[in-house]
Formats: sequence, C-alpha cells, structure tokens
Amino acid sequence: MSRILRHVPLTMRDGVRLDANVYLPDDNSPASRPVIVAANPYSKDVWFGPRTTPHLERFNQAGYAVAVVDFRGTGASEGVKSDAFEMSEQDDIYDVIEQLAAQQWCDGQVAAWGLSYGGITALRAATSGAPSLRAVVAIEGSTDPYTDEVARKGAIGLAMIIGEWSTMMLALTALPPESPWLTPSAFSARLQATRPWHDAWAKHPHRDHYWQGREVDPATIVVPTLIFTGWRDTNVAGAWRDFTAIKAPRRIICGPWLHGMPEGQEQAPVDSVALAIGWFDEHVRKIQPDGAPASTVSTYIMGADQWEFAEHYPAVPPIDHTLHLADGELRATSSAAQGRVSVTFDATVGVAAGLGMSAAPGDQTRDAARSTVFTSDALDSSLDIAGAPRVSLSLLVSHLDVDVAANLNDIAPDGHITLITRAFQRLSNPPPYTGTSQPRAVVNGDCQIELGFDPTRYRLKAGHRLQLTLSAASFPEYWPQLSGSGYEVLLGSPHSGMLHLPTVPTVHETALFELPEATHAGENDRMLDRAMPVTVDERSDGTEVIVRGGHQATGRTVGDEPVQLVHAYEISAHAHHPSATRLRTQTDINVGMTGELRSVRATCVLGPYGSTSTLRVIGDGIDKYHTWNTPSQA
Repeated sequence: MSRILRHVPLTMRDGVRLDANVYLPDDNSPASRPVIVAANPYSKDVWFGPRTTPHLERFNQAGYAVAVVDFRGTGASEGVKSDAFEMSEQDDIYDVIEQLAAQQWCDGQVAAWGLSYGGITALRAATSGAPSLRAVVAIEGSTDPYTDEVARKGAIGLAMIIGEWSTMMLALTALPPESPWLTPSAFSARLQATRPWHDAWAKHPHRDHYWQGREVDPATIVVPTLIFTGWRDTNVAGAWRDFTAIKAPRRIICGPWLHGMPEGQEQAPVDSVALAIGWFDEHVRKIQPDGAPASTVSTYIMGADQWEFAEHYPAVPPIDHTLHLADGELRATSSAAQGRVSVTFDATVGVAAGLGMSAAPGDQTRDAARSTVFTSDALDSSLDIAGAPRVSLSLLVSHLDVDVAANLNDIAPDGHITLITRAFQRLSNPPPYTGTSQPRAVVNGDCQIELGFDPTRYRLKAGHRLQLTLSAASFPEYWPQLSGSGYEVLLGSPHSGMLHLPTVPTVHETALFELPEATHAGENDRMLDRAMPVTVDERSDGTEVIVRGGHQATGRTVGDEPVQLVHAYEISAHAHHPSATRLRTQTDINVGMTGELRSVRATCVLGPYGSTSTLRVIGDGIDKYHTWNTPSQA
C-alpha cells in the first residue's frame, strides 16, 4: 500500500498552481527519495490515478515517490486548457520537475514516466533541460504530435483521434473537480475556454503556424531514455524516429502491441513497470544491474513469434530486396511491357486493418478483395523484413484530392491473410505536409510518389506469399476523400512500380527471453477499466459498414467516491458515397452519490461538412450546456 499526499501545490513561473497527488511508500520513513513524475490531462483523481494504482504502488515498493500531476486547466489544477500539445506544457514540465526536486521528501532527483499523452510529456521533459531530471520512460509517446498523433501521413485521424480521444477529453477537462484551489469563478473561466480539440485540427489540417512549437526535437534529449512502442500502434514510426535521434543512453522495446500498456496486451505482454524500475535504478540511483547488460534494442519478430535482442535496428545492415509490380504479380525481375492498372475508390476499405488503439488487425481477405492486389509466388525460403519498406509508383490522376493507401500482407498456405505493415499518402498534402508542396509532376496528370510504410519486423515463412494491396481509402483511420476518386498505376516505366523491402538473414535460434513477463500480481481493486469490443457490421451487399467501439471504467476515485466513465463511438461509411461518412461519439462521466453527483456528458456528430459538439456539466452549483458548430476541413 501507499501513503498519499493529496493536493500538493506546484507553482509555475506565471503563478498558476498545478495540483499533484504524491504517492509515498507506507513505511513512515522520514528519508527523502527520488521522485517519479507522471504528468498528463487524464485527471489524477478520477481516471488516471485510480486506473494506474497498481503501477504507482509498485514504484513505491521499489523505493520511489511518485507525483501524479494534473496539467494546467485539467483536474484539480488551476488555469485553462482549450487545446492539445500547447507550448506552455514545455515550461510547465520544467517547473514541475524543479518544484518536486525541492520538496522535503525528494532527494533532489526526478525521473519522468508516462503513457500516451503522458509519454509525450515524458519526452518533453527529456528535452526541457531541467537540471534535476535524471531519466525518462516513455510508453507509446512521441515528439511530433502532428505527424505521430493527429495527422499521421498528412491526414487528420478519424477513429483513434476524434472517435476515441477528442470527445472523451472534452468530458474529462470539463468535469467539476475536487480541488482546494479552484473557486467557482475560476472553474467557470475554465468551462468558458473549453472546446473540442478537434475543432482546431479541422482548421489546421496542414503543418502551418498552429503546429509550430508543439513538437520538440528528440536530438536534444540529454537524459537516459527508455521507449516502449508496438508494431500495431499508430505512432510506431514516431517512436523509432525518436529513438534513432536520441544521443543520450537509450533503449527501445517494441512488441506486437496495440496502443496501451505492455502489461495489458493479448500477445507477448511484458512487465514494463519492472523494466522501468530497472532503468531508474541504473540511471537515477546508479545501481548497476546484475548479469549481462540489457540489449539496446528488443524487437518482437511477428510471423516468427519470438523476440530479437540486438544493439541496433535492424540487428544487421539490411539488404534491399526489390520486387516489381506487373499485372497482379510481384516479380523478382522487371517487365519491359508497359501498362496501367486501375485502383477504384471504395470508402470502406481498411476496416480489417485494426484501429490502432482498440482492435488488432484481422484477416485481410475482405479489404484485399476491394483493392488492387499484386502477389508474389510462394517463397522457397523464409523472408525477414526489418525496417520500413517503400514502394515507388507513377500514378495517373485528374486532380490531387486523392488518397493512396497500401498494405503489405502475408498470405499463408491455407489462405489466411495477415497484415504486415501499412502506408498512406494524401496527394494534396505530401511531406513536409505544409499544404503547399505537391508530388513531383511528370506529364499530363502523371505524378510520381514514393510511399513509405511503417517500420516493421516480420518473418514470412517458406510457402507463404507476399501481397501488396493498393486502395484509395483507409477507413476508419482516415476520413475518406470527398472526391471519391481512384487512380491508375503506370507499370513498366523506369523507377516506377518497385517495392523495396529491407531484409536481413533469418536466424532461427531463439535468444534467451530477457524481458520479464507480465503477471496478474497487484490487480487493481480501485478501478475496473476496459475497452469495449470493436464490432464491424456490414450490409449484405457490402456497400455500407458501421464500426462501433468504446471504453468503460467503473470504480472509486482517489478521494474514494464512486465513479463511472462510459465512452462510445459509431463510425459509418458507404462504399461509393463518401459524403455519407458519419462519426457519432458520446462520453458520460459520473462522480459521487445521488444528491452530490458531479457529472458531464460530451457528444460529437461529425459529417463531411462540419461537426456539432455538445457539453452538459452538472455539479457544485453548476448546470451548464454548450454547443459548438464547426465547419470541417477534412
């Protein structure tokens, strides 16, 4: 068990007080100790604190204090928060670290730990230059919220970013807190500033002035940093980019995981808290680990179901294995015959690929049947992919309001199709995503692009076939283009229609398993927190799909009040009518008992031409309702 100091004030440079709950080992010891800071906007009293209690207590058992801090304008902290990834977060995390280092129960040394937005904050801390920071552990975080969180590959995310996240954050931010600092007028000012985060994203779909300063440079990280990420997470490319850029001592562990804690994964779960404690022991307390040093890179080889441990990624320099696109085939040699193949628009393609946060990819047969496919012969021997594949294409398009989506798949001898990795590019917003650049023009509406896939580590076994699919949509990851346009791929031209695979030799010997397996010890008796099953309903004629999912948590707050959070979303699309795409979400949070209930309901209905969001807040003498109507730039 832990001893909790509640509502510890941390005063920022502009006088705003942030609110912290400090978890201390329940040993009545007056000794000071290192402090691990976890700062995020997820309400330390209502949601984040209760759902991570077992992890926080394990840090205490290892001899660390833990300070869980509400962002300014969230939870019990003062101030307002009307947007995500604000530049003020950089100054705040610096001030939080130095304020904690000066507390009597801290020995002057601070570490940062966090998941998702908390992982982003931990990486911000690593670039802040705070003198008291000693080490960082970031789980599913990244340093560039535009490319890694909100507008991956230049297009605003739909299912994960708006459906799963933005509306829930509207509710969490507006929930009346238990706070000694917030007066009724101060909380009213917060509500006045609160708005749906995705409203700003709709107005800034390109990397313009709005995004400047919301990213940080991973090359400036000067403290030891441990990164956890997953091959099935939507921001895996950002995690690997950050790891590559870090100059300080570093380590990365990448499993076959969705977005979330490595302990809770269905496949190959690991005990990330034990690994974080080991990292902090080594770099904060300077305790040298027993046995051989841990490998810098731990990657799970999908398709082989084994871990690989090395000092680099890939473990050895990869060899470019090139395949050529030709008439439905992937060939080892190019064909002199020129031609073209059509990729028709279908707004529902992508539902089998998983949603990054809530659903693992399923069998890809359904999406492959609605795409243009190129398939190799059965492999004579295994093929190990290690890195980020890419495909060069010459396209014939009549305009640039076109999306190009690609999947690499593994076709087993029994016909089951497994997703390896994905690629996507919005032709109207190619890198660097400023909205002013265009793909390199050739002639008469032709354009050349090189489509980069997310990095992966995958083994195709002998007898399997490699499949490349091309489509004009990736739903519900992205909003389908309203133009409803497909494209044609020109084959047989120089430097076009080539798939480049970074490959390494197959090593069949399995290394000793050095990662601690996750256990069920320390089950959470404060909050039951689970994702609702994601369902995909499809009309019998295949023209319309509806994706449903959500999240549910029940339990007790840090202040021991009953709490319930229910978030649900529904996203629908019609194959041939992108204007029929709709997103509906609703979040309900209730805290307390009847007569003392604090509650909030946030909703959003998003269509192709705009969104309507609502917010109802009740509690502590407040009963307010607000509606936002925002034109869409999707």
